[in-house]
Amino acid sequence: MIVLLCSCGQPSNSPSSGSGSLYINSIDDREIAAITISGNSINIQSGDQNMAGVVKKDKRKYYDGSQLKYVIKFGDDGFKLRDHNEQLLWKVKYYEDKIKVGDNEEMRSAHEIKLRDGGKIKLERNDSHITDYHVADDKEGWASIEDEFKIKGFGQSLASGILLIHNLKQDEKNIIMAELMAAGR
Repeated sequence: MIVLLCSCGQPSNSPSSGSGSLYINSIDDREIAAITISGNSINIQSGDQNMAGVVKKDKRKYYDGSQLKYVIKFGDDGFKLRDHNEQLLWKVKYYEDKIKVGDNEEMRSAHEIKLRDGGKIKLERNDSHITDYHVADDKEGWASIEDEFKIKGFGQSLASGILLIHNLKQDEKNIIMAELMAAGR
């Protein structure tokens, strides 16, 4: 298993910067998702759903079987998550020391996820503190996130903060986290 750390340099819009396996469980150890990143492919297993993300030009399209579910449109400083009709759901923008996630092009009322000294990850919205937490692996490599989730394979990535944005559906969280990890964020 490869553990990716937050990249604090120039953002990468490459769809295949990272690879590895990620696991998300509930705090009581029920599996929520298993994500595999390999080259340009991303596979997300969540319950009965198995979504495969395949790169086509400047997009990654996520299919459940033969049905298109979501589309990622890559940009120089992040990406946009769109539904199967390519309507904007979420915009994710990379900065040197944070990630912003908003549900509109202008990024009004966007969530900000920041990595601070000592491995603390901070979640804010509209300059208001929502929560902060430390990602510290236990002896089996699992880390607890706010007594809601257990994760494995994320390291100090800002991607884990996506789990605490309650406006996102679980499928959307899984895809955004996978894309952030694939980009080395």
